[in-house]
Amino acid sequence: MARRRAGAHAPEPLRATSMWRVDQVFLTRRGVRVEVVCSLVNDRGGLRNLTVTAPTENPVEAVRHAARFIAGRGNVSSARQARVRWAREQSTTAQDALIRDRLLEDEFLDEFEETLSAVRDQQR
Repeated sequence: MARRRAGAHAPEPLRATSMWRVDQVFLTRRGVRVEVVCSLVNDRGGLRNLTVTAPTENPVEAVRHAARFIAGRGNVSSARQARVRWAREQSTTAQDALIRDRLLEDEFLDEFEETLSAVRDQQR
């Protein structure tokens, strides 16, 4: 039987018993696609990152694709106040890394809420 080192533990899975919310969204160009990393926090202070590679190079379509994926999981309850930024390696200056893309935030939230509503309707 394999032993674990003291202090090492498996990461907590995304479970329906723990509600998660989207905190931040980072975009990175990967060739002709956009990779979207969603940073999730739960009600017990846990943190998880989910990565989705959108089948497009359009950032608006990419965040909408990611929002559908995240909201469709069923245990992510909110995306309000989620910040959308381009990843650090995509920025040309240190200041660029701090700039939020409010248009993409609105697109992400709209698609997330729409998908979450559809999921909840199916569960009824």
